[in-house]
Amino acid sequence: MGESNRRRRDYDAAFALPMAGLLCDLEMGIGGVQLPDEFFAASPALQIEVIADWQRALEDFRMRALVSLWCKLGAALGSCSDGEKMERFRVTCRSLDIECPKDMAAVLARHQQKC
Repeated sequence: MGESNRRRRDYDAAFALPMAGLLCDLEMGIGGVQLPDEFFAASPALQIEVIADWQRALEDFRMRALVSLWCKLGAALGSCSDGEKMERFRVTCRSLDIECPKDMAAVLARHQQKC
């Protein structure tokens, strides 16, 4: 992250407002984006900065959901070894077409989630 971006995020007067546009169907597990015209009226450079912020936030939510899935699957597997749990977790992710990080152990450590 560049110095100007770091200053922008740390600026005390920064105040993010809600913007309609994230769509989801929680029954089907699908989502989309339909941003309002005011977003597209902003400069392309500003759009890129905002989208990058959204991507970082959404990726964090995705990682937290993966950790939660890991915890639920681990609880269901009971006394299996960690290696077996990881293999079953990866199989589950593949069957659900969920991209699983290569180093899931690092993700678990980073989020320090207690299962």
